[in-house]
Parts: sequence; C-alpha cells; structure tokens
Amino acid sequence: MFTISRNGLDAISKELGVVSNNIANSGTTGFKRSRTEFVDIYSKALSNNKKSNRGLGALLQGTQKVMQQGAPIMTGGALDLTISGRGFFVLSPKEGADPKFTRDGSFSLDASGNLITTDGFQVAGYKRDENDILDKSTALPINIPLRITNSENKEVFLTSINIDSKGNIETTYGLNNVVSRGQLALAKFRNESELQEKGANTYQVTSKSGGQVLGEALSGSFGEILSGSLESSNTNILNEMVTLLKTQHAFNGNARILQTSVDVTRRLIES
Repeated sequence: MFTISRNGLDAISKELGVVSNNIANSGTTGFKRSRTEFVDIYSKALSNNKKSNRGLGALLQGTQKVMQQGAPIMTGGALDLTISGRGFFVLSPKEGADPKFTRDGSFSLDASGNLITTDGFQVAGYKRDENDILDKSTALPINIPLRITNSENKEVFLTSINIDSKGNIETTYGLNNVVSRGQLALAKFRNESELQEKGANTYQVTSKSGGQVLGEALSGSFGEILSGSLESSNTNILNEMVTLLKTQHAFNGNARILQTSVDVTRRLIES
C-alpha cells in the first residue's frame, strides 16, 4: 500500500504541474496544451506467473503536446499572422544551433529591419534572386529595410507591409514605391505532437517527430496565412480547471492513505 500511494503521489504531482502549466498559458498566443500519459507498474517479485503480478500504482510515462489549432483572434496588425491549417513558422537559428519552429505569429521589425518574434528569434523565408525569382531551396532570415533610395534618388521610409495568404511580403515606401520582399517559409513534420518544446513557445525536431519538410502556405497540405490575426491557445480553461480539481482530490486522497500507512507501520514497530 505504501508503494502504491507513493507512486500515485509522484504521478499526480507531475500531472498537477502539467495542468497548471496549461492554465497559466491559456492566454499565450499559439500555445499548445499538454496531456499526461500513465502506465501501470507491476511487480513480479513473488512469482514468474503473470497471474500473480501485483499492481504497484501508476507511473507517468510522459507528456504529449495536443496540436489542435486554436481559434484566430483578429488584431489588425500587419505583422500579426495566423497559420490556418497545417504548418509552423520557421525561425532562423543562431550559429551552431538547431532551427526552431513556432505557431506564434506575433512578429515585429527590429531596428535593423529584421522580422523577429517577441523573444527576438529571426523569422525565416525565401528570398528573391538577382532575376527577382524566389529561391525556395533555403529558408533565410527575412530583412525589410526601414528606408530605401527610390528611382529619383530620394530617401523614402517604409510606410506599410502587406502579407498575403501565401506568405508573400510586399512593402511600400513613401506613397507608391512598392518592393516585393520574398515569402514566408513554413515547415511540417511527420508527427507534430512529438516535437520537443524549447521554451518561448518554440519547438525543435526529435527522432519521433521526423525532420522538417519546408514549403509554403496554400501549397500541398500546408494551411493559409491570415494577416491581422493571432492564433489563440488551444487550452480550454473550463476543462483544465475541472481536471485540476479532480487531480487535487486524487492527490489529497493518496496523501491521506500514505500517512495512514506510515502511522500503521510506526505502531507495528513500536508494539
């Protein structure tokens, strides 16, 4: 009984952590909730006969991301983007690091014109070559100059950015100086739920997720890009609160059983 209660407390404590994290991130853009997976523990100490195996409680096998899409929330921001359907935005890695991916499309420009996430990661895309043709062989950091010199040799400043449903980026300088800046890259994976969460709402590939497959919005199985909106968290706060209450009750019950086992053992030793 002592072992069962102890294992139960350990498993429930970890589940409380997962549920609490889901609730804490219910307002985080593009957040994907996690769910716990448990396995039963058995002991074969008394016999090799499977029928005599004794249950020793539950063990947390792991957590898995639920990649169901959150609802889009309209913001009107030119650099607020939602992927409606399959795909992840590609983030350009720092030198020597592995690439990261995110569903959080709350982007902005830094002082150098780099398209970045709220945590400073550079967003990657496909650039145009000298013949104004998109090079889709490699995803590179997207840079949008804040000012250019126009055909009249006058310096004009960036006035607007438009990103269409395929991720094509069009910029306007001054009143009518339109410049195409390339296209956002998207990535997909064989098993998205096995991606490894790396903090700041980003993910990296694992052996179970499979490697990245680069592409573009509205091509193949990739979704479309919705400009002026952000994907909400897929956490259902009501469901998570119910789970939290049930888990807390289970924790308290196991704690009482464990304390009873300790008290009974102490009395037996002292008698």
